[in-house]
Amino acid sequence: MHRKTTRLKRTLRVARLAIHLSAGVTEVALTFRFRNETSRSRAIGNWSRRLLKVLGIEVAGLGSVPPHSLQNTVLVANHISWIDIFALNAVTVSRFVAKSEVRSWPIIGWLSHNTGTLFVTRDKRHDTVKVNRAISQALSAGNCVAVFPEGSTTDGRSVKTFNASLLQPAVDAASSVIPVAIRYLDQQGKETDAAAYIGDMSLVESILKLVSEPGIVAQLQFFDPLASSNLHRRDLAKAAEKLIGAALLAATDTE
Repeated sequence: MHRKTTRLKRTLRVARLAIHLSAGVTEVALTFRFRNETSRSRAIGNWSRRLLKVLGIEVAGLGSVPPHSLQNTVLVANHISWIDIFALNAVTVSRFVAKSEVRSWPIIGWLSHNTGTLFVTRDKRHDTVKVNRAISQALSAGNCVAVFPEGSTTDGRSVKTFNASLLQPAVDAASSVIPVAIRYLDQQGKETDAAAYIGDMSLVESILKLVSEPGIVAQLQFFDPLASSNLHRRDLAKAAEKLIGAALLAATDTE
């Protein structure tokens, strides 16, 4: 039988989460404007790792795990949860492209906006053009940018068709493109839906589901970089989709 955490442990986790979020708001509001890029990046990585620890989530990097700081690089990942952002930041700090709804989330939306996340309304072509321009500027400035080309979250057992539009800036900037396959496992090493943010689930429901788990492993499988020069964005998207899809399928078949 799958055990859940005790009510006391869930309460303590929620309390620690509230404290951690408050500390993040204070840090960003009072100190970020005075910090250089390196200091901000270090703070974001540390804060993300502490957040995951509060929620009982451990990050396991597999494959060609990149260094903490990358330049002119685009991470391309499948999308399961809002936790994906912090799991990736715990390894390599990036500027993320997220759906516009996240911007309205209490606290997390504000923190995401003020730490460099770019928001896009995916069904509005004009909005995509604007975000692509911002991605290009970020890459030119030497940033790492992370995108979720599926456009929505899944349970992580397979991938949806990758939308290639957000990869045009990578082609234009001749960026390195690193595919990342994300999975969430329980303490027995089995795939779990505990982190999946899908359907009509609210953020509060997602948090309560996470704190009810004894422990979760966010498994990030990094692939060797794909060279984007001389490729069409559709070819780049298909190559990343194929690698990530095969990795998720292989992992599911071995369970």
